[in-house]
Amino acid sequence: MKNILDGLPQGVLLLIIGGLITFVGPKLLHSDLEYKVTSTDAYLSAPLGQQGLTMAFGGKPLKNVSIVEFSILNRTPKQVKDIELEFFIDKKAGSALVSSDIIPPRLISKKENIENLTSKDPNVRRFRLKIIPTQQDDEHFNAVFVFTGEKAPHMSVISKTGEVSLVQYEGLKDFITGLIIFVLSYAFLGFCFFYRVDFVWSPRGHKKRIERFEEYVKQLQNDGQLNADPQFLEEASKVFTSFTKPKPYKFWSKILPARHFEDKP
Repeated sequence: MKNILDGLPQGVLLLIIGGLITFVGPKLLHSDLEYKVTSTDAYLSAPLGQQGLTMAFGGKPLKNVSIVEFSILNRTPKQVKDIELEFFIDKKAGSALVSSDIIPPRLISKKENIENLTSKDPNVRRFRLKIIPTQQDDEHFNAVFVFTGEKAPHMSVISKTGEVSLVQYEGLKDFITGLIIFVLSYAFLGFCFFYRVDFVWSPRGHKKRIERFEEYVKQLQNDGQLNADPQFLEEASKVFTSFTKPKPYKFWSKILPARHFEDKP
């Protein structure tokens, strides 16, 4: 029990470090808002069009539409407030904008948190997001732009708020981050295993070996096969202890406390 209590503070520290690596680490590695952009050409597929299905906007029929979507992600450690976003439509685009809107995550009020701002440039759409909470699961703000025609135009987005920048999502960065977290977690688990074996179980096992040795010597003394002097048992135990006590590793002994071995039961 003493060995377990001696290792308790270090064990708690290791658990805290492991929690920071696993849960807090990914958050700390992201300091910017991110966005993903996807586009869909010819939203109304050819078979549906051949079946006579059409779309309409403002009472006018549309032969087909294309869609551009932006996913706004907040994987930073804190929520962001009052972010003004500007979405730019390629001026060379032959498709006309039909509608634009931002859909908030679940439990976020669109009326209270999304403001559609005016723009003098017809190729620019501006929105203000009053609160962007920290990412929960896969929830995010989704900006949807619908165009006439079968070809989605090129679009881009910038943040007009200097406090937090907006960058494009990079899958490679996520892969590298995940790899780093995996390696650190693997090293942490290995360190925990080594710590438990070398600084908790090893001293306990050593104590039990001494106890079994002394019981064996006492049995031989009772049978008359060894010197019955109590001093002999004490000296024999010291010799046995000196030969069986594990030696500390030089590397770990510099960063961890000394192991507690009890030579007497």
